[in-house]
Amino acid sequence: MSWSVEQSENTSAVNVSGDTITCTSASGYGSPINVLYKDPADKNGQYFWEIDVNEAEEQGGVSVGLTTDQGFQSGWGLKAMKYLGNLSDGGCLLVESFGDQIKQGDKVGILLQLTDAEMKVYLFHNNRPLGLAFHFQSPYSKPLYPIVSFSSNGKVKISRSQNIPSGLNRTAPQYNGVEGDWKIVDFPQHSECIGCQLEIQRQDGSQHMYHLYARVVNNLSCRLEFTSSLNEWKPSHVMSTMMAGPPEEMEKETVVSGLISNIQRLNVQGQGQLIIQTKNGEQVRLERFTKAGPSAVTQNIFN
Repeated sequence: MSWSVEQSENTSAVNVSGDTITCTSASGYGSPINVLYKDPADKNGQYFWEIDVNEAEEQGGVSVGLTTDQGFQSGWGLKAMKYLGNLSDGGCLLVESFGDQIKQGDKVGILLQLTDAEMKVYLFHNNRPLGLAFHFQSPYSKPLYPIVSFSSNGKVKISRSQNIPSGLNRTAPQYNGVEGDWKIVDFPQHSECIGCQLEIQRQDGSQHMYHLYARVVNNLSCRLEFTSSLNEWKPSHVMSTMMAGPPEEMEKETVVSGLISNIQRLNVQGQGQLIIQTKNGEQVRLERFTKAGPSAVTQNIFN
C-alpha cells in the first residue's frame, strides 16, 4: 500500500517509508497535515486497521479516521470521521471525550463494517473497545480510506489486520486509587450536593500530579498535587467557565468549588469509596461509578 499526502505548502514535512509515515515541520502547524492511506474499502465486509503511534511530540497531536476521495483535503478542509479522543468531522466537534487523547506509544484500531443497508465504525484504543462511533444508513460514500492527521511532529505505522476483534461493545476504563469517576453520596453540611460528580485523572508521566474536573452549571477544573511525606493534597486555583444558571444551581456550584479548593486529604476505602477531608474540617463521602458511554454519530458527515 502507499500514502497520499495533502497538496499544500506542508507537503515537504511528510516522509513516507512503506507503511510508516513521519511528519516533521520546523515551521510549526497552523493547520493539520493530512495523509491518506491508499487501502480502499469499497465492498461489503469488514475492514480492520491498526495504527501504532510510535512518536507523538504532543499529546493529542495525532488523530486518525476514515475519509473519502472527495473528503480528502488539506488542513481544516478535510472531511472525515476522525478520532482524536473526541470525535470530529475534520473541522467540527461531534462528540466530546469519546476516548482519551492519542499519545506516543498508543495503538488505535478502526473497524469498518459495510453492508448494503448501513456503514458502522467501531474504535479501539490500546485494545480497549470504545464501541460504535459512526453509524450511517445507506446510501453512504465509498470507497473509504484510513486517514492520519498531524498537528504536531509524529511518526505512525498502519497495517490492515485479519484479526477482527470479537468484543465490540464499549468497556469501562479500569482505575486504581483516587483516579476515576466519583459521585457525592454523603455531604453532611450540604445535602443538596449529593449526586454531584467529580473526575480525577493522573497527569501523564507524574506520580504526584493529578487533574480534577467537575460540572454543575459550569465546568470546573484544577490541578491536585500530592505530597506523600505529609499525606496531603494541594489544589491549584479552581478554573471555571462563566455561564449563568438557576440561582439554586449556582449556589450548589459555589459549594462544590469551595469543597475542591479546600481539599486536604483523599482517602480511598477499598476500590469503591473516596473520603474527602478539607482544611475546614468537612468530610465528604463519594462512591465510584461508571459513566454512560457516548452515543454514535448518526448524521452522515459526507452529505
